[in-house]
Amino acid sequence: MKDRESRFSKKNMYLFLPLFFFWLILSPRIAAESIIIGVVVCFIVVIYSSDVSFTAKEMPLYYFNKLMIFLRFILTLLKEIVKANIDVALIVLNPSLPITPCFIKVPMMLKNDVVKVIYGNAVTLTPGTLTVDVEEDAFVIHAITKEAAEGMTDSIIEHYCCLIDDDRMKREE
Repeated sequence: MKDRESRFSKKNMYLFLPLFFFWLILSPRIAAESIIIGVVVCFIVVIYSSDVSFTAKEMPLYYFNKLMIFLRFILTLLKEIVKANIDVALIVLNPSLPITPCFIKVPMMLKNDVVKVIYGNAVTLTPGTLTVDVEEDAFVIHAITKEAAEGMTDSIIEHYCCLIDDDRMKREE
């Protein structure tokens, strides 16, 4: 009985719904057959991968308000990527190539491992910066200029990651 209840748990629904939505997008036409096949296939995938999916404690994006913060984060990240692309292009196009590569340790402000990965990948996606290492108490980041390195502390990316990793996780542990 417990196994049957776990098949219809909240985390499995969070996996089933995007899979089924993606199935509908890829279907050439919406018909009863494709919907039934989609439900069956998505259900099998969810059952097969249910032991690998994150629990609600591990994944703060399962909460609607966190998902909305994450969507705002994605828009902000896209804006930061465009700005960094312009900065790097200006550096590359400058004949004197004014780079001052350096490493910086940004203090660890995140508790959740998923949010740490989101932050590290966001830094790496931004041109001119690269997350080199994640230590116990800090992120080690390589920056192409000292200005880019200084911009890593108290950045907008860090702010959004902290919003995703707020006290809701602490209350449920």
